[in-house]
Amino acid sequence: MPPKKAKGSSSEEKAVLDYLVKANRPYSANDISSQLHGLVSPAQAKKLLNDLADEEKLQRKINGKQQIFYATQTSIEVPSVEEAEQEEETIKGLEQQLSQAKDENKVLAGRLQGLTNALTDDQMRERIAKLSAEVKENEGRLTQLRSGEVISPEEKNKIETEHAAMTKHWKTRKRMFKNIIDTIGEGYPGKISDLFEEVGIETDEDVRADVAIIGDK
Repeated sequence: MPPKKAKGSSSEEKAVLDYLVKANRPYSANDISSQLHGLVSPAQAKKLLNDLADEEKLQRKINGKQQIFYATQTSIEVPSVEEAEQEEETIKGLEQQLSQAKDENKVLAGRLQGLTNALTDDQMRERIAKLSAEVKENEGRLTQLRSGEVISPEEKNKIETEHAAMTKHWKTRKRMFKNIIDTIGEGYPGKISDLFEEVGIETDEDVRADVAIIGDK
């Protein structure tokens, strides 16, 4: 029969103890087995933890059928005041670096978004060609305006023809409206202007529109 290992001499026991001291939080046997990635089985972990608790290297708390183990606080090295202050300064420095890194990340994210939304080479060429055509067209109009030729003779004749036709329609409708109002006015007991106001009719005179003047232009 092989000799029995001395209590607390196994590498598994050391691994369990070191992990609990480093983590400094309570664990069950199943937790330890999981955290050590199967180095020890749950049954082995339970035995090792109880052995360490019996040796007062760990603290053990029993809650019903469940056992929880954690490192004794006396086994944890307490830093001096100077070490604590140094650690605090280190933490502040790291927090400042983290804040700067976040700011830089925002800037880079903005640049990335800008690049993502930017036009492709083909889209830029198409846009440049379109703008160049618009510039050329506007330059032609500007030259025409500077020479005093605001519109071409063809455009002028077209506008005058349309204006004359619209004015003719206006005069015809104005005459028809007048005939209708004259007929109504013969039997209306009040003023025609009161009737207009009641039904919401606006005449050319109300808006200061003179078909005779506009027709002469």
